[in-house]
Amino acid sequence: MIIDSHTHVGNKTTKDLISSMDEAGIDYSLLIADSAPLGDWMSTDEVIKICEGNNRLKAIGCIEYKNIDSDQIEKLITYLQDRKIYGVKLYPGYEDFYPLDEKLLTFYEKCQEINKPLIFHTGLLQSGLPGRLKQSHPLNIDDLANKFPNLKIVMAHFGNPWIIDGTMVARRNKNVYVDLSGYFGEGKFSKEHVDFFKQDLNYFRGFLDGFEKCLFASDWPQCSQREYVNAVNQLPLTDEEKNLVFWKNAKNIFQLDI
Repeated sequence: MIIDSHTHVGNKTTKDLISSMDEAGIDYSLLIADSAPLGDWMSTDEVIKICEGNNRLKAIGCIEYKNIDSDQIEKLITYLQDRKIYGVKLYPGYEDFYPLDEKLLTFYEKCQEINKPLIFHTGLLQSGLPGRLKQSHPLNIDDLANKFPNLKIVMAHFGNPWIIDGTMVARRNKNVYVDLSGYFGEGKFSKEHVDFFKQDLNYFRGFLDGFEKCLFASDWPQCSQREYVNAVNQLPLTDEEKNLVFWKNAKNIFQLDI
């Protein structure tokens, strides 16, 4: 089984996503709502509606920081408790805040209490979009994880290009995980791409003694799901490590009903 832990719709359609999943041999995808500054954005409610119509897609909501208030927080918590969404993504860097923002502390406390995971954008920002890299640096997640040690946190994109920092944050915080999305652009991955991938994942394995904190993810449609699956299959992983990366970790962290 394969679960893609990080997809969007963007300028594509749900039919396009399902076709991509079929081509790549992916069984389920987490479909993430977008925050408004990202252009072709889709709200939490729209993502829920899409996923209710296809049991291979599982909804992930998002915080819209510029509109943050108690009503938005309460709505997201209700969706999490009702299992309409399986987690929430936040976009520090693209939106003007750091992960440990005072306006978000009540939300974090509640997610920690009900044991629901949060995904944070970490690492590079897309060219041509506003934002500040220092807000998306993975070391900010260390601050958050220290204050909320039982809050499940997924660092999207592994903090790339700050892979060493991202690995250290995951190593020292039992509640921090990484997803592999967004390493490469569209199209076929070159041998150099795959070698780069192997180098980073071997570094991760060495410091974390395995892959219990690593989730397969593509960031489709920005990246090819088929190429991502092929790249992971080329990694020198044991069968159990592949199962952890491809589906077991995501199923457990997001408490997926599959």
